[in-house]
Amino acid sequence: MEPSKTTDKKVLVALLDAMTSLDHDAIVVGAGPAGLLAAATIAGNGHDVIVLEEHRSIGEPDHCAGLLSLSGLRSLGLKPPQDVILNTVRGARVYSPSGNSLLIERGRREAVVVDRHRFDMWLADRAQDSGAVVITGAQVRSLNMQNGKITGVSVQHGGATEHYRAAIVINAEGAVCRLSKSVGLPIVPRTNKYPAYQYEMRGAEVDDNVAEMYYGRQVAPGFFAWNIPLGDGRARVGLAAFSAAKTRLNAVIEHHPIMSERFSRASIDRTFGGTVLVGMPIRKTYASGILVAGDAAGMVKATTGGGVIIGGMAGTIAGKVASLAISEKDCSERFLERYQMAWRSLFMSNLRAMFLAQRALVSLSDQGMDVLVRGTSELGLLQKIEREGDMDMQWGIIRSLLTDPRAIRLGLRVIRQLSPISKNSFMWHTRG
Repeated sequence: MEPSKTTDKKVLVALLDAMTSLDHDAIVVGAGPAGLLAAATIAGNGHDVIVLEEHRSIGEPDHCAGLLSLSGLRSLGLKPPQDVILNTVRGARVYSPSGNSLLIERGRREAVVVDRHRFDMWLADRAQDSGAVVITGAQVRSLNMQNGKITGVSVQHGGATEHYRAAIVINAEGAVCRLSKSVGLPIVPRTNKYPAYQYEMRGAEVDDNVAEMYYGRQVAPGFFAWNIPLGDGRARVGLAAFSAAKTRLNAVIEHHPIMSERFSRASIDRTFGGTVLVGMPIRKTYASGILVAGDAAGMVKATTGGGVIIGGMAGTIAGKVASLAISEKDCSERFLERYQMAWRSLFMSNLRAMFLAQRALVSLSDQGMDVLVRGTSELGLLQKIEREGDMDMQWGIIRSLLTDPRAIRLGLRVIRQLSPISKNSFMWHTRG
């Protein structure tokens, strides 16, 4: 039966009433890079947007190594001021369990190490300069829903509960995924979250121009330990693993043949823990009235756990789609699906390739990792990696290596070092 004109009119009136009662065009949950770049984009398009951050200060607590590629920052249109940048690095050295190493560098600055508190504060200032309003100490307790559509949020702020209505909500709450779960959206599985711990130290014997990564099942099973130089003998020294990150980090600093020499006379300035994500993005990042971006969507490089650049790209796309949805007065699930289509088209192949590369690495025995590092140098593959590699978009170099006869020979040597259990696990993830 066709709907009557009277019914159509009632629906239109109800929609108009809802539109006129909105407090804001958009609400962004979370003042990390993904949320702040989304807010800046929405505000820059002339829409009313607020950012709700549960912590009292932007960028705190700091739980990031802070190493960002210059090419990735350029892709986001970002040029951080000097007071945000602690150091610049030109390369990375990868250590195998036996102490063999590869130095990957191109003879130019590749990345900057940022103060994440100041970096996020700078992004917040940019968003506010664009017209966004950032509110700290505002914990979003729930997403509000009406007739299957997200219509706003309930917020605990200043001892009171407040309710804000908006045409669209951008969920950039981080890896906790509490809000996504409450409305039936997919969440990052617990198995994709590894505990991480990190020290900032001074008086270390480190190369201020080179970041370091240490692999080994006795060092950091499932991931790696790192040394990020901050300049002037200071460094961020951290580790992520399946479990017991702090205990393993202490053991590495004290007993690892290389790291113990680096930090034997160093002192600790501060400590902080966190979570490293290593999986694939969630299957669905949109619903009626809501988009999910950044860590909340599992948008990270599984090879390194880095999510600032990828999350920033997703946040910018979310801001563009939200702006269009607001202008078109259509925040339906069908309209917002274009957000997922856009980000998947831009970097999903990279995320999948990095996930599979990470699964392959953690499936190797220590002997296999030694073979991989040594063979990469001996077969001349290092030059290829330096020439074609990209810190953020790694599918290009992975695809190139998969067709290189030298890499294929090395792969055949390395795969012999997979245990039967690891082989089955890797093949299952590859098929998935």
